[in-house]
Amino acid sequence: MLVKTFAGYKKEGHWMWAQRSSHGMHNKLEAHRHDYIELVYVVHGGGRHQIGRDYFEIHPGSVFVILPGENHAYLDVTDKDIEIINCLFPPESVVPLLPEEPGSLEGLPYIAPFYAGLKSLPKRPQLTSEQSTAILELLEGMIREQSTREPGCETVNRHRLIDLLIRLSRYSLQRDAAPKMPGPPASAHELLIRRVRQHLEAHYPRKITAASLAQEFNISQRHLNRVFKQETGTSITAMLQQIRIERAKHMLLETERSIEAVATAVGFGDASFFTRLFSRLAGHPPGAYRKLAKKNRRIS
Repeated sequence: MLVKTFAGYKKEGHWMWAQRSSHGMHNKLEAHRHDYIELVYVVHGGGRHQIGRDYFEIHPGSVFVILPGENHAYLDVTDKDIEIINCLFPPESVVPLLPEEPGSLEGLPYIAPFYAGLKSLPKRPQLTSEQSTAILELLEGMIREQSTREPGCETVNRHRLIDLLIRLSRYSLQRDAAPKMPGPPASAHELLIRRVRQHLEAHYPRKITAASLAQEFNISQRHLNRVFKQETGTSITAMLQQIRIERAKHMLLETERSIEAVATAVGFGDASFFTRLFSRLAGHPPGAYRKLAKKNRRIS
């Protein structure tokens, strides 16, 4: 069985690594294990995930944790394809950032095991849509930080990793707490924006406008624009562009498609505009980004 190691990342000075990847008919991942912890967030797709002797259904927003030495594989994804963000890190990336004594951390299910030899971690937390969005934003922040390579980026991301584990612990405890008073229901605006964001994530290659979204969700365009800006701090166009550029980064790294083909695949009809926008949001033109990303990526 294939055994992946963190040695390549560590040799390059990385104490953790976050990346987008995809698996399906053209990139099937057979059963394997590794000497590091892998935390997986499913962006989209379906199938089953085998971890050891356990089997889990894969859905968008699913989060899985695989321990060092555990066998795992994605099953039934050749027909459905999945896109994931996975965060790879050895246990020693976490331990130095924790207090010597667990104290109040002792009851956190994703932190306490690091004080006890890491014999187990919850494999699959059950998250709400809002919680999944928070985890996704943290992971995407890690990827952005890696791409900038600004001084201190490793330290920033190691602290983000602690934040991630604490959030997962809190979500797990909130779910298990009983009796528990129900929290305030999501407002109509929050629910609308979640649905719009999910629509953008699912249909980003298509031509999408505020007018078409307003028609899709049966509200006025003016009201949609106002609520979206109020709830997210950005415009629908800017959000769609961010999603497309993130998908373009993934394609540049995972495929050998030309810049023009990538631009078309993520929804841009004008390759020149795509290049200018990509340069502004990613910090490098697409071709330079591809070279830098592939240089920084190390296959374990």
